[in-house]
Amino acid sequence: MTTLSTNAIRTRLLHKDVAKRLVISPLLDDKGQAKAGNAAVDVRLGFDFCLVTASSIGSISEFADPDQQPLSFTKLYRREYVPFGSSIVIHPHQFMLAQTLEYLRLPSDLMAYVVGRSTWGRLGLIVATAIGIHPGFAGSLTFELRNLGETPLKLFPGQTVAQLFFHEVTDADGKPATERAAEAQYAGTVDMVPKRISSKMTHGRLLKLIKRFNAT
Repeated sequence: MTTLSTNAIRTRLLHKDVAKRLVISPLLDDKGQAKAGNAAVDVRLGFDFCLVTASSIGSISEFADPDQQPLSFTKLYRREYVPFGSSIVIHPHQFMLAQTLEYLRLPSDLMAYVVGRSTWGRLGLIVATAIGIHPGFAGSLTFELRNLGETPLKLFPGQTVAQLFFHEVTDADGKPATERAAEAQYAGTVDMVPKRISSKMTHGRLLKLIKRFNAT
């Protein structure tokens, strides 16, 4: 698996073949976000955040009631819109979701990893690392942010908090991987709230087992 240099990333951003083109938009500072000599692109905080709210739910389970539909996660989050020039505070040990300013579209032969910037990490802000972005993904990215420090941190839309590393993907025959966007849970969506814990198939099988072994 080949890692793309910054020059290779820039080539993909301008590729004449739409099927091979990488889309990252907007790049407000293309030279700053894709520095020469590096192998990554910085991405910025957008305007939308989701904060975990205090809940009467004792624990999160997709099988809270085996006779009902899977748990809806929407009531676990409070949405906040933060415009340019304003900020949101993430307090010590607080967890929140944040969306990228950039829209991303990967061609079928590229995948990416999201890695938090070390500067923020040294201040205690952790961006969920080793997030794999599958070939064919299209949409804004969602960050899982956690302040592990002891001091509140102000976050502003437009700040760079993570970077993307890109890799070429081939199958066993050396051919480009096929697009998987239609099968991915979050592809093409701008909604940060989780849709489900398990796939429909796994959920159905586990539900049958729960009913079987808990039958009276």
